[in-house]
Amino acid sequence: MSYNNLFSEIRVGSLTLKNRIIFPPISTNFASVDGEVTPYFIYHYARRAKGGAALITLENMCIQYPDARHGATQPRIDDDRFIPGLSLLAYEIHKYDSLAFMELTHPGLFSELKHSGGKTPVAPSDVDLRKDHLHPHVLTEDEIREIIEIFAQAALRAKKAQFDGVEIEAAHALLVNQFLSPIANKRTDKFGGSLENRVRFASMLIDRIKEVCGRNFTVTARLGVIDFVDDGIDIKEGAKIAKAFEEMGYAALHADVGFGNKEYRLEPMQYKEAWRTSYAEELKKEGVKIPVVAVGMIRNPSVAEDIISSGKADLVALGRTLIADPDWPVKAETDREKEIKRCIGCSECIKARHDEGTGLRCGVNPTVGTIGETEVFAPALNSKRVLVIGAGPAGLEAATVLKQRGHNVEIWEKNSYIGGALYLASIPPGKEKLKWLIEYYQYMIQKLGIALKLGHTANIKEIEQYNPDAVIMAYGSKCLVPPIKGIHNPNSITFRDVLTKKVMISGKKVVVGGGGLVGCETALYLAELDNKVTIAEMLPEIATGTETLSRNYLLRELKEHKVEILTNAPVNEIESDFVKLGNGDTIPADYFVIAFGGKPDHSLYNEVRKYFETYIVGDAVKTRKIIDAVREGNSIGRII
Repeated sequence: MSYNNLFSEIRVGSLTLKNRIIFPPISTNFASVDGEVTPYFIYHYARRAKGGAALITLENMCIQYPDARHGATQPRIDDDRFIPGLSLLAYEIHKYDSLAFMELTHPGLFSELKHSGGKTPVAPSDVDLRKDHLHPHVLTEDEIREIIEIFAQAALRAKKAQFDGVEIEAAHALLVNQFLSPIANKRTDKFGGSLENRVRFASMLIDRIKEVCGRNFTVTARLGVIDFVDDGIDIKEGAKIAKAFEEMGYAALHADVGFGNKEYRLEPMQYKEAWRTSYAEELKKEGVKIPVVAVGMIRNPSVAEDIISSGKADLVALGRTLIADPDWPVKAETDREKEIKRCIGCSECIKARHDEGTGLRCGVNPTVGTIGETEVFAPALNSKRVLVIGAGPAGLEAATVLKQRGHNVEIWEKNSYIGGALYLASIPPGKEKLKWLIEYYQYMIQKLGIALKLGHTANIKEIEQYNPDAVIMAYGSKCLVPPIKGIHNPNSITFRDVLTKKVMISGKKVVVGGGGLVGCETALYLAELDNKVTIAEMLPEIATGTETLSRNYLLRELKEHKVEILTNAPVNEIESDFVKLGNGDTIPADYFVIAFGGKPDHSLYNEVRKYFETYIVGDAVKTRKIIDAVREGNSIGRII
């Protein structure tokens, strides 16, 4: 396809962007504990510039330390001593003809005490909106002016560090957004009440930045144009706020969300692609003339092109999209879109940054968090004949890396399809995006000319006849079948039997044994087929280990589909029409579904390793996640 609109120039303030693609601010935890840039931090942003994005925006910069600190290793711009390091980053971004911006942030009410040294948070008003119910210090007019000056001096440092502009964080329920939204702003002075008063803080903010940085210095905003909370900003008022921002001199606006569940800005996989684009479209319909940026789950070049060509927005922000594949822009522009590793929404990045407070990582891109060593495919000194047994993500990643390095690769897969456990995981409702990764590997196998034998079960005799130089065991795991009385009865089936439609069940009473992710998603799949489903889990909770927002979404879906969840409920016995639990209770059941996870079988590996250079990866080692399979496959692919 041709993406002429997506790759056309656009004017933003005093700047010209070479295309319509922005890399928005996404927290990484790659800065140092003291807020200095690190080689990892620099490489991460420069790599997105190298991949073709027109504008690179640094994550939420701390403008007041530690009062406004917001994250474990948040980068800082509160002192001149940070200018030299940031200037090195600006230079790296500019090398690739991309523009460098940074997002200036103040959390206000939602300052994290563990990062701010326990200082009481500040806010426009005394409101009870924090989970810990801590009441903030209400800002005086003098203190408001002090914070405005802090923003302005941070912008000046950005300019001194050779950044082309700054973006003001006026969304996500942070300080500027708190002044804008009636949810947090209950003031009765000139900063509260009417819309004119609620936007005054943002107006004074840009005025002061322009005073110290010059009228031509470009300032944009990430704007919360809708609150998902009663009595908050609706999209009609959001459009009025956007028009006010335009009049103030903001050069472009990201049409983003304000108050409400974090799920609406850190969407789980099940959300529809580009669903937030409607907010950008509404701003355009209401007459906003400055460039408007569509944000949120834009994954495919065709979708991005449609957004621009139809006038729904003027630019697209590709955040997790460019984390998954920083070369998305150049691949799309050069007709290589099938080579794009699309973000599948696995939320591994969110779990790292928001649940664990660790460095950013990606389920499909093993180079995230590195300084490029995993991207360098050193040519093989001696081309080897490598046999990959299993076409799950670990085996497929290994095979594609090995082939690109010059090895002769062949894949044997026992099933009639590729993807392994990833294919099964893509079947439950809302998990279709997982097929995108399978499609990527399918294309790369064809492009690279990798031999693939489907429906081919490996054994030692055939492997000896093939006589490979190296063997990679990536055959996944078997279904774990615990020693429960009656588990081999005819009415007892595995989750794989269900998801592959080997057994079709509808209108029945079904008990799913195991409340891990696979058990929960199988239960949801069965519930959509009009079955009465019960999950029996021996632990106190289900779906443990899943990223918080995705887990909450899954629990909500199970509840809406009337799936009964029994915890602390080990399965003791399975009969033809009931299941008995450890507490003595019995549950009527036409079918029992075994979903206790997987168990690796090392018998073939232990046999093959006696005769050949042998490696084992993915679920064949231990049942884990997509990220583990991709990382291990990539690593093995680079070392053989």
